[in-house]
Amino acid sequence: MESRSRLFDDIRASDSRPARARAVNDGAVPYPMSVLVFRQNAFTEVRRRLLADAPLEAACFLLATSSDIGEGLWRLIVGDIVYLEANDYVERSEWSVELTARVLADVTKRARLQQLSVFLVHSHPVAARVQASDEDRRGERKWVPAVTRRAPGVPHGRLILGPTDQSAALLTPEGVESPLRVIEVGEQLVDHSGSSQVHLVDESRNDRQIRAFGVDGQRQLARMHVGVIGVGGTGSIVTQQLAHLGVGEYTLLDPDVIEWSNLNRIVGATPGDVGRSKTDVAAGFVSRIQPDAPVHTLQADVRDAVTARRLLACDFLFCCTDSEGSRAVVNQLAYQYCLPVIDLGVIIVAKHGTVSHISGRVQLLAPGEPCLLCGSVLDPEQVRRDLLTEEARKRDQYIVGNEVIQPAVISINGATASLAVTMMLATVTGIPVAARNQRLRLEAGLVSRLSVAANPDCPICSAAGALGRGDAFTFPGRR
Repeated sequence: MESRSRLFDDIRASDSRPARARAVNDGAVPYPMSVLVFRQNAFTEVRRRLLADAPLEAACFLLATSSDIGEGLWRLIVGDIVYLEANDYVERSEWSVELTARVLADVTKRARLQQLSVFLVHSHPVAARVQASDEDRRGERKWVPAVTRRAPGVPHGRLILGPTDQSAALLTPEGVESPLRVIEVGEQLVDHSGSSQVHLVDESRNDRQIRAFGVDGQRQLARMHVGVIGVGGTGSIVTQQLAHLGVGEYTLLDPDVIEWSNLNRIVGATPGDVGRSKTDVAAGFVSRIQPDAPVHTLQADVRDAVTARRLLACDFLFCCTDSEGSRAVVNQLAYQYCLPVIDLGVIIVAKHGTVSHISGRVQLLAPGEPCLLCGSVLDPEQVRRDLLTEEARKRDQYIVGNEVIQPAVISINGATASLAVTMMLATVTGIPVAARNQRLRLEAGLVSRLSVAANPDCPICSAAGALGRGDAFTFPGRR
């Protein structure tokens, strides 16, 4: 006779979550949490399929790549979703579901062979507020140690879905639970864990924004940890606008210091800041606008793999750099870790003091969107040069001379930066701005929406390449 394991049993009980999970940093920003990442619409489809048989409960499994992002936190990217057949169930009701031991063993074997995390998912189709019951936890004390023994070194967990609510956690064999955010990443960034986090917003201060994208949109901004890579001409303007919008947490990355020639275009920089790091100057004006917001500064180069990895703790990135190598690194991060990025750049073509072309570019990099390689934005040879170490650059016979200093004007930077921040708002709050790839031609008075075909065999943004592979794929950048 086939052995059986009772895995889930829903009971309608009072909220038993720890107080820390209900009130977060006085409502300002959440304490750090691991994140479970679905691609666009995948979470919504799981919920739809599991609730299709309501009032009967249903279950499925998720297999996810797991990347350690530091401080005991993980970024878990859902790859395979294993839906169950009728013969995978022993028993089903509107209060419980019992699965065969065989189906769990099959999924665990796949996880062991591919070093993947296992999530057991089930529905609570008649519950307004979902949470793990005592019966759920008794079952977890059996299967979590078994899965951990067979697929060690990665975390495993649970996801419970109701019609309008969900509950997710990482689980240890000892019964310790860690809360888990659940997000979908693509043309939109949707945070499905909002109902499990309290985020108070100053409705008086943010009244005009709330009139545009609602209290929920403002709370979403308050939950976000945004990284800005390069806080010079465009990056300083992006950072300033994010601070006024009320983003909850920041990581600011730039290797350089303020020079006298920067003062014409770096927001917040004064003559007294010459010689200071650009990140410290940017952090200073964020703190003046948002005194309670955590701001992390990295005076480092994103082309270095160790530095780039620290960005995995962010929810959203802006790439405001001026090198092909740094763009290539961030472009790969966006798809490999399903971490949305807006890349932006400005080109002013001038000869003998006469401007002929003024161009800006703003593009969302996320699963389902074509990457910079597909759009022929990156020059492979320049990327190669940029990612060489200093010693290797000196030995490279193809590198001759110095880079040409490009023109830069604050108002033109500002136009491009504003388009980029508005695109982020469309991605996060849902305001009706459809474009995810835009080109400015200011000399012609044009802002155009670009359409780029994704290469189905792209080594970066396709399933055949880095997409969703996490740490199973080679990390970009210099070693």
